Amino acid sequence: MSVTSSPLAATEESFIRLTRTHLLVRGHSVHPWLQDRPYGLDELREILMTRGTPYAVRDQVWRHTIAAARRSKDWMLGALGLAMPMLRSAVRMARRGLDPHSVADVEAESLAAAMQQIRTIRLEYARIAYYLSCRVRRAALSARKRALAAPDLLTHPTERPDAGSEPDTAGSCEEVLFAAAREGIISGADAEVIARTRLEAVPLATVAAELGVAYKTLAKRRRRAEARLAAGLRPSREHRRADEPAAAGSPTLTLNIHAMRTSASQTESIPRLPLAS
Repeated sequence: MSVTSSPLAATEESFIRLTRTHLLVRGHSVHPWLQDRPYGLDELREILMTRGTPYAVRDQVWRHTIAAARRSKDWMLGALGLAMPMLRSAVRMARRGLDPHSVADVEAESLAAAMQQIRTIRLEYARIAYYLSCRVRRAALSARKRALAAPDLLTHPTERPDAGSEPDTAGSCEEVLFAAAREGIISGADAEVIARTRLEAVPLATVAAELGVAYKTLAKRRRRAEARLAAGLRPSREHRRADEPAAAGSPTLTLNIHAMRTSASQTESIPRLPLAS
């Protein structure tokens, strides 16, 4: 498979080419909040990413686009273009450490999952984008798991860093998150939220706007996921017998947990607010 033009890049290129000529919609036909004029789907995508856009408007844009996508190949491409931010987010989390061909496979699996959900998701759902993004992330993480299990990857062990080099703390923490998601300790979606807000220092409010959920709701979700993550990792250290030698990966795991707690206290960019129960 050629990876000179990735599946996501090719989809985005085709989307941009069509959006100003074929993928047009009149605002009032979708929701009165929009202006009574033609919108291209690329412009509507920017509106969906804006924090002040009401959730009802987001859902109506998705319903209109998905309904059209079920009748037209061009509009299916339009729906994938509308979903591009969530597709890129899912692939960004799943691609780390993979070779270019495996990354292309992850992108293709994510696109296939998005298309399947566009064909089958129930349009009466609220927060359609959230349901769609969860399934896309799950597909991306599954594709990553298959890529990591492939024999050709196992024949190229990762090089050990020099003794004097600094450990890749962020990369190590990401591997802990991936492992926790694979083991079902946290969901792939929650792992993505933790990685972006704790390790990449993306404001939680920004991620909440992208997902179309309230800030307080996402803050609660992240807090509960982090509690499950801590509880899931703790037995591997506390329940080991005193006379049992530590596994080869144990020092790294201890470093990961310490780094995660450190980054949690240093990179929080939104003040913690009192949350309703």
